[in-house]
Amino acid sequence: MALARLFGVGEETERSEETERRRAKKGQTAQESAALGSACLQDGDYDAAIEHFKTSIGQRESGDVEGRIDLGGAFEAAERPSEALRQYRIASRLQEGSAEPLLGASQLYKRSGRYRESIAELERALELEPRNAFLHFKLAEIYRETKQFERALEAATAAAAASPSDSFYHFWVADLLSEMGRFEDALAPFRQALELSPGDDYYYFRVGLAFWGAGKPEEAIRAIRLASDLDPDKALYHGALAAFLRAAGHAQEAQLEQGAAERMDAYDREELQRALEKVGLTGG
Repeated sequence: MALARLFGVGEETERSEETERRRAKKGQTAQESAALGSACLQDGDYDAAIEHFKTSIGQRESGDVEGRIDLGGAFEAAERPSEALRQYRIASRLQEGSAEPLLGASQLYKRSGRYRESIAELERALELEPRNAFLHFKLAEIYRETKQFERALEAATAAAAASPSDSFYHFWVADLLSEMGRFEDALAPFRQALELSPGDDYYYFRVGLAFWGAGKPEEAIRAIRLASDLDPDKALYHGALAAFLRAAGHAQEAQLEQGAAERMDAYDREELQRALEKVGLTGG
C-alpha cells in the first residue's frame, strides 16, 4: 500500500471509493450532514454535496443561515446560479443583519457580468458591516475590473484602513496605484506592505517595478535583487533584473542575469513583458 501511494498506483480507485462512500452515507445530525456536504464539495461531487446540505437544513429545528449559504455555494459550484441566488436570499431573510449572503449574491452577479447588481449587493452588505475589510476589497475588485480606478482606489483604501495589520490590502492599494501609473504614490503603501511582510519576494518584485516607474532605477534594482535573494529559483526576477541592469547601462551584470532568466516559462515571460511595458521598458 505504501509503495502504491508513493507511485500513485490505485490512488484514483481509492479516491473514487471514498467519494462513493461519502455520497451514500447519511449524516445522523445536521453537523454530520454538513461535514459530508463539505467533503463532497471538495471532491467535486456537487450533486451529492447539495443533497447533504439539504439534509443538514432539514435536520435543524429553526432556520439555518449557515446551511443555506453552504447550499448556495454548492449550487453555485454546480453552475446552477438561480438556485444559488434563491438560497442566499433565504439566508438573508432569515438573518437580516448578516452580510455573508449578500456577499454570495454579489459574487454570483459578478460571475455573470452583472456588475451593477453585484455592486448594489456589496453596498448593502457594507451598510451592515462598514468595517469589514474583505467587503471593501471585493468592491474594489469589481471597480478595478470595470476600469473605474478612482472608485477602486477609494474602496481599496477603505479595506486597508479597516485592516491595517494585513499586508495584502496595502499591497493591493499600491499595485492599483501602479496600474494607474501613479508610481510615486504607490511607494508608501508598498513600504507598509513590506514592513508587515518583509519576507514576501513578490512584494519586492512589484515595488521594484514601481521604483523604476517613479524614476528611481537604483532602488528598483535593489528591490529586485532582494526578491531574487528571497527566491533564487524564480527566473522571473532574474529576467526583470536583467532588463533593469541593461537599461541602467550595466551590460555585463545584465548578461549574467539573462542566463538565469532563460529558465522562464511562457507565463513568466508574458508577465514580465506586461510589467516592463507598464514602466516604459520592452524586452526581457
